[in-house]
Amino acid sequence: METLNNLVDLLSYNLHCLRATEQQVSDAIPLVIEQANHSSLKNALQHHAGLTTAQVERLNKIPTLIKEKIPGFAIPEMSDTGQAYLSQGVAGLIAEMRQLLTLDLAQEIKDAAIIASVQKIEHYEISAYGTAVAYANQLNLPTVAKLLNETLQEEYDADDLLTALATAAINKDGLPPELATDKTTPETDETGAMKDDSDDDQPKISISERTINSPGGRAGTSHRRYGSGESRGH
Repeated sequence: METLNNLVDLLSYNLHCLRATEQQVSDAIPLVIEQANHSSLKNALQHHAGLTTAQVERLNKIPTLIKEKIPGFAIPEMSDTGQAYLSQGVAGLIAEMRQLLTLDLAQEIKDAAIIASVQKIEHYEISAYGTAVAYANQLNLPTVAKLLNETLQEEYDADDLLTALATAAINKDGLPPELATDKTTPETDETGAMKDDSDDDQPKISISERTINSPGGRAGTSHRRYGSGESRGH
């Protein structure tokens, strides 16, 4: 059993877990892309899946950077990542997603179900990368924090895009006929952003039906902006 004595060890362990998580998600996402119906959802999932190689390359650089900055610590290379680092949490979320997709889902709600499942995994990754950024900052490893934060922002972008797709178009497809009226359509302001009087201080997603229905949509573009190292991790 691996012994963790300090924050350097804990960061190293978390990095290897992230490396394993990227592989777990990469193996699972083709099934989701295949079953998605909406072209923009397919494109969003394909776009994010295409970022995995760059995200893994960032992780692979980090052990050397830590050793250069904090010599004397035994930091395993990412090539040593194995079964011991597989995330049981992500495995459970993937199993739940696979089980959901075996159900007799009406076409009108399948994409909504896919978005919900994928966002659970995205939120796990956001938490994990955010925590790794916090550890790197605490250890005064700015280059490491910057690399991790690049991936963290990509995870936020993916989450934002899925939310926009769901709220602007896909969830509407699943409304029962008796509820699919103008009365249930969220009120929007002059920019097309959905109004929410109870949350005036929060940023609004401005996205039109035309944008949603065009291939590519907003893939890779977030309305959120965080400074380097800022995250929702602890």
